[in-house]
Amino acid sequence: MIPGLSATAEARLQSALTPAVTAVGQDSFADRDFEFLTGRDPQSNALGIHLLDGPDMMLVVTDPDRPVGNLRIQTGGPGNLLFIDNRGWHGNLNGVIRILGRDCTVFFNTVTGGGLVGLTDLFMRSNEQFLYWGLGATAVECSIEIEGEGRGVAIGDDALISNGVWVRNHNMHALWDLVTDSPIGRQPVTTVVERHVWLGQDALLLNCPSIGHGSVIGARSLVNGPIPARVAAAGTPARVLREQVSWGRDTYRMTDAERRLLGP
Repeated sequence: MIPGLSATAEARLQSALTPAVTAVGQDSFADRDFEFLTGRDPQSNALGIHLLDGPDMMLVVTDPDRPVGNLRIQTGGPGNLLFIDNRGWHGNLNGVIRILGRDCTVFFNTVTGGGLVGLTDLFMRSNEQFLYWGLGATAVECSIEIEGEGRGVAIGDDALISNGVWVRNHNMHALWDLVTDSPIGRQPVTTVVERHVWLGQDALLLNCPSIGHGSVIGARSLVNGPIPARVAAAGTPARVLREQVSWGRDTYRMTDAERRLLGP
C-alpha cells in the first residue's frame, strides 16, 4: 500500500479494511510521491511532527511542505511507522501518540473541507499494532488505547467522532475468578468502526469488535459488543433503538454523497 510498510504489517492492516470501512485500496497511492523522514528530522518538526522521546521512527508524507498540525510522539521500540497523506491537511491534525512496542503502524488518510482530527491520546501498548484513520474521518476529541499484540483500531471513511469519546479495545485490567484462580475477562479485539459512523459525545467503546456503516451511537453510551449497520444505538450497555436510519453532517439533511456511502 505504501513504501516502508512491511508485508506483514500491510497484511494485518488490510485484514481490517473491507469495502464497508474504506474506499482506500492497494492501488490508491500508486500516483503519489512520497517523502521519507524521521522523527528527529528538522523537516518533520516544520510539518508539526515532534518525536519527544524514545527510538527514532520512520515518517512518510505525501506533501513535504504542507503542515499537518501538532503531533507529539513518544516511542518505546524500533520499527514504528507513521504515514500521513497530508495533501489535504491544513494544520488540523493534533494530538499525542504513545507507542510502547515495536513495528506499529499509524496511518492517516487525507481530510477535506478543513475537517479537524483531535487525538487527546493514542496509546499503543504492545507490538505490531495499528491505527487506521479513514478518508475524511474527523474527531473533535478522541482517546484511543490499544492492547494486545497484532491488534488495532480502524476508523472508517467519513466517520464523525464527537467530544470526549474513548475507544478501548480491551477491558483495561484483568478480571479474575478467585475460586478457580483464572481469568474471566475477554481478550483484546481489533475494533473496526465502519464508514460514515457517528459516535456521540462521551461514548465509550470498550472491547467492541465492530460498528456497522452508517450507524449512530448515542451520547454517553457504553458499547461493548458489535453494532449492526444503519441503526441508532444508545444506552449502557448500548442496544439498538431504531433500524434503517443514518445521519448527515448538515443539521437538517443528508447529502447524496452521504447516502452513497451507505451502499444499496
